[in-house]
Amino acid sequence: MKYKKVCQEVLSFLPSKSRIIIEKRFGVGPVKRNQTLQEIGDFLGITRERVRQIESDGLNKLRHNSALASLRAIFIYLDKFLEIQGGLKREDILLAEFSHEEAERAVVSFLLRLSPKLYLVESGNQFYPTWFQGKAVYQKASSLLNNLVKKLNQQKAPLAREMVYCLFKQESKVFIDNVIEASRALAVSPLEQVGLAAWPVIKPKGARDIAYLMLKKTGQPLHFRDIAKVANSLPSSFLPKKKTLPQTVHNELIRDPQFILVGRGVYGLQEWGYEKGTVREVIKTILAKSKEPLTRPAILQQVLRQRVVQPNTIFLNLNNKKHFQKDEQGRYSLKEI
Repeated sequence: MKYKKVCQEVLSFLPSKSRIIIEKRFGVGPVKRNQTLQEIGDFLGITRERVRQIESDGLNKLRHNSALASLRAIFIYLDKFLEIQGGLKREDILLAEFSHEEAERAVVSFLLRLSPKLYLVESGNQFYPTWFQGKAVYQKASSLLNNLVKKLNQQKAPLAREMVYCLFKQESKVFIDNVIEASRALAVSPLEQVGLAAWPVIKPKGARDIAYLMLKKTGQPLHFRDIAKVANSLPSSFLPKKKTLPQTVHNELIRDPQFILVGRGVYGLQEWGYEKGTVREVIKTILAKSKEPLTRPAILQQVLRQRVVQPNTIFLNLNNKKHFQKDEQGRYSLKEI
């Protein structure tokens, strides 16, 4: 669709000063950026309040002008698009759907403001700039958002996306997803959990948070280099701007007791049942808990649940007669002191 051509046709109905102001305010003229009221006022030699009045009058004139007939196709297309999206869409994502060119997106954004039906929330604590199919859809989205934030604050833990759908089963999944996407307060973690954007388990703040999420995401122990690799493969929206460095991850894993070294450079989570200690200490713990001596295969099986090591490493430790003893049946127990 030729958005720039439509924009030029629409603006041609305005007086010269009004057209200049609107072009500069919305970045649809020669200067491809939105200028402030003060900048435009200084350029034209008028007050910023006068700039605001002329802008408002110009937009109202365009909304009621017969020239809007050329916009009908754009409005119909957008209305259908928003209907599929549950009635709302965050503006930056919506504009990306309309055009791949950055400059053209400003034109589309301006043209959409001329629609008599659409409702744009430009700024606020609740939403990023977002388009709605009318104020009623905005109010419904705002209500759902407030209720979900309240629920999360009460629970003090993220919710699986499917659980959120169950809480608001009267609403469509796409509507819920787009409310979350447009919300400033909420975000979805790499684990597909919905929570407050301020929570580290949702939006990691550093290498430690990233390591925890990556281990939870894979569900198995990982080498610290692989943790960094998995983290750097995620969309940039999940992570801090800087690249996650393997050594930074390793330093955090060493310091935090929730991460357990289970192999050479390989870490698991304490919440998975891993315990601190060397292979020898793990064997001692296993034998101490056992009510009777254990065979080599039984010990091997239990140690491998705790450590990512070669069997020979386990057997070499078992041969340490200072700590372990073997009976006539080839079973092992702790060395009696």
